[in-house]
Amino acid sequence: MLKRLLLLCLFALPASAEEAPVLAEYWTNNGSLPPDYAWETSVTILADGALTLKRCTGYETEGPACKTRRAKVASAAVEAIRAAAIASGLRENPARPPDAVIVGGAMTGGLVWLEGERVELPSQTRPEDAARVALVLRSITDAIPNRLNRFLDD
Repeated sequence: MLKRLLLLCLFALPASAEEAPVLAEYWTNNGSLPPDYAWETSVTILADGALTLKRCTGYETEGPACKTRRAKVASAAVEAIRAAAIASGLRENPARPPDAVIVGGAMTGGLVWLEGERVELPSQTRPEDAARVALVLRSITDAIPNRLNRFLDD
């Protein structure tokens, strides 16, 4: 009887909540510098507004050289990211790579998920696509709480 009651209680426990799908990813770095000066920041925003920011120094990707911060993005900002991505037309007409790729400098890029489709926000594009990509990247950075802005540049 006790065993049966225990099993019943276990099955009655609520299932752990599933994580919301990714809405946007953003990354930025300061280019090819010596390890003492190099850094990279990545930001993930979920559809429910949960934000994770990871800042690494040197060329590390884990461990003590990396710090993680969490925050909540306002629902209006989440919707602004979606609206900017839709308005950009990048899902239907993706940004094209430039004729000549720049190597070594600071870069910023990202992506947005719209209705299960990945929309790339490349760090380098042709001039005619740059404004559309910048519009969406700006909506992502605008969504990041001000207290975390110091991790987005030097």
